[in-house]
Amino acid sequence: MITEVAGAGIIRDDVQQAIERELNYRLGEGDAPGSLSRWQKELVLLVLHTVRSNACLSQLHARAAVKAGATLAQVLQVIQYVELTGMVKWVMVGHDALAAAEAEAPESQRADATRDAWSGQDQRFQDIQQYLQRDGHGEISAQWRKLAEVAPAILDGYITMRENFVKPDPLGAVPKKLMELAIIAADVIQSHPWGAVRHTQR
Repeated sequence: MITEVAGAGIIRDDVQQAIERELNYRLGEGDAPGSLSRWQKELVLLVLHTVRSNACLSQLHARAAVKAGATLAQVLQVIQYVELTGMVKWVMVGHDALAAAEAEAPESQRADATRDAWSGQDQRFQDIQQYLQRDGHGEISAQWRKLAEVAPAILDGYITMRENFVKPDPLGAVPKKLMELAIIAADVIQSHPWGAVRHTQR
């Protein structure tokens, strides 16, 4: 228990007990009481740290969620939300967080690449590769290949949006160089150096 010697002043007994329960929970000695179970809390923390682009804590909470009882499918679902806040967060953080969860999960939970497939998916992936190559990409990154494997609809949706605002000259209303400059500025202000460097190269 925390004493007044620590400089915290008088701490109510119920607060002392709550602190003790939380410490025990963090040490793996049972679950902290509340509306959410431990694995649910870990998933929420996973989302928070992935949105904030904290790679270390994202991987930590991804592993902790699986160890506490979350399935790999549940980890993948919450990470997919993060892509709505910027694909660069999947590339910089989400991909490795999923890899950390996969390392803890049984093989039987690994994503089945055929489960969410749709007719014409292979052709769409080839179209995506061609679009990215025209836009100055080399090979599709390992992170995007992984996304195509575990969540093809997410990659398809992102590229569909991207095709409408990153267009080769003279198809866009805005010159492509100006569009790239705007994207670089957005990446810089959001502390996404990976994205800023990639767009600078284009």
